Amino acid sequence: MTTVYNGLNRFLQILCIILFTLLVLATTWQVFSRLVLHSPVTWSEELAKMLFVWLSFLGSALVYGERGHMAVEFVARKFDDSKERGFAIFTHVVSFIFAVMTLVWGGWNAAMNAWSQNLTALPVNIGSVYLVMPIAGVAIALYAVYHIIEISAGRETNYPVPEAELAAEEGEKMAADAEKEAQVEQKGADK
Repeated sequence: MTTVYNGLNRFLQILCIILFTLLVLATTWQVFSRLVLHSPVTWSEELAKMLFVWLSFLGSALVYGERGHMAVEFVARKFDDSKERGFAIFTHVVSFIFAVMTLVWGGWNAAMNAWSQNLTALPVNIGSVYLVMPIAGVAIALYAVYHIIEISAGRETNYPVPEAELAAEEGEKMAADAEKEAQVEQKGADK
């Protein structure tokens, strides 16, 4: 499962970089053609919208996979470790159900219903824009299963530790080490 997780992470990272680059280029061309060439192109706006939708869904899946999404664990952290683990697993189960029911199933139906509708300025249909929903849903479902397995096995923390907390802990450790070193030096100077 770790191989699937790492492969999916890498794939989504590369795809999001490509989509973001294309979005910047399409938007830049749109502004340049309108303001400099005084001849706005219609396709760049639709392409930018489509790229933004794809980037939003796939970026959200990537952030969920890396556990970078917002989580309000204030209540869950008040309980002991086993109950906290239960809350963490429960949140991923709910995410899995949401991904499968809403994004995969609902997104697939939306894409198929809109498959015959064409965009006005691009030679693609609206269904291809909606197709990102089931793709992101599959990614989120795979990530949820991975996190459920890893949290259950104790190989992953119940909730990610914010970087600020890690930095504070490291700072406290450095201060304690410096204090011990100063005490050792003081004992050496006293002799």
